Parts: sequence; C-alpha cells; structure tokens
Amino acid sequence: MKNNHSFYNLKESAQSIVLTINQGLKDRNRPLVVSFDGGSGSGKSTLASEVASSVEATIIHCDDFFAVEIPDHEWDIYSVEKKCRLCIDWERVRAEALLPILAGEKAEYHPFSFSTMNGLSSEVVGLEPSKVIILDGIYSSHWLSDLTNLTILVDVAPDIRRNRHNLREGTEDREWHLRWDSVEDYYFTVLRSPDSFDLVVVNE
Repeated sequence: MKNNHSFYNLKESAQSIVLTINQGLKDRNRPLVVSFDGGSGSGKSTLASEVASSVEATIIHCDDFFAVEIPDHEWDIYSVEKKCRLCIDWERVRAEALLPILAGEKAEYHPFSFSTMNGLSSEVVGLEPSKVIILDGIYSSHWLSDLTNLTILVDVAPDIRRNRHNLREGTEDREWHLRWDSVEDYYFTVLRSPDSFDLVVVNE
C-alpha cells in the first residue's frame, strides 16, 4: 500500500486504523500483520495498545528481542547502518514469535532484561494466535517487510520525541541519545522515509 493518509489526533488515528484493519481482514484466511513504527518516545506503543484492544490483536514488542550478545562498548564503534541492522535480533522475532503465531501456534520466548547476566529474563512471555498481529517497534516495517501487510508510522518532531523519551525514563539519558539518535535519523531518512508508510500518525 502507498501512504495516502495522515492523522493528527490519536483517537481519530486509532479509529481509522481499526477501520483499515477490519477492511483488510475481509475474505482473508491468514492473520494480518501490522507494523507500528516510530522513534523512541513517539507514542507507538500507546497507539498500538489502543488499536489492539479494539481488534483483539496479539502484540509483539520488538524491544523484547534487543541483541543481547553485543556488549555496550561495541555499539559505539559500529556505523549507524550496522547499529540499525543489528540492534534487534530479527531472526529471534521471526522464529520465536511471529512465525509460530502465523502458523496458528502459541509463541513463547524469554524477553530482554537489563538485570540478568545473559540479558534474558527468566520470565516466559506467551503469545496466543490471533487474526491480527501487531509489531510494536522501530525498524520493524523495514526488517520484517516480507511478512507485513500494513505499515504505520507514528511521527513526532525529534525534539518532542526525545523529550518524551527522557520523561519516560526519568533522566536526560545522554548516553542513549549519543548512541541511538543518529541511528533513528538514518532509518527515517535513508531506509524508511515517511512517504513509504501506508499510514502516518502525527502525534504532537
């Protein structure tokens, strides 16, 4: 699909996305995969949750699959392209979450955790099959494009988005911004510009 619609109100956005999803489900015998993409602090998780509650969707939180095998100091010597490509373990997303659900099976995986030695929580996340699967995560619309049916960008001016990120984290988070801001800028200018998405939500 080509982007023809932009929305400037979250309630209107959620309603329009639900309508688009329901239209996409007509005469469909496979789950519909919807990507909610956008930078950190854009509000994509909030919007994804609201939409999911209306269409009984299963949400895959892509941050659960952060690349635990790469230590912090290595990220800082990588190019922006390499950080963009490697920060999420997309093979795990596919193998442990998305493909099982698409096959009508329950998915189970250990999510990322900052507090364990191996970077994985002892908790097991279980996801049930459903007719709608939502990918909640930046970069998902690009790296999972072969399995995605609808792409949604939650777009916010970078300064607003970064301020929201800081408020959420309770800190200025300078180290995070130094490491990842340029990667997000690269992604939304080089790999997935706003006009490449099916729907754009301006969440300001």
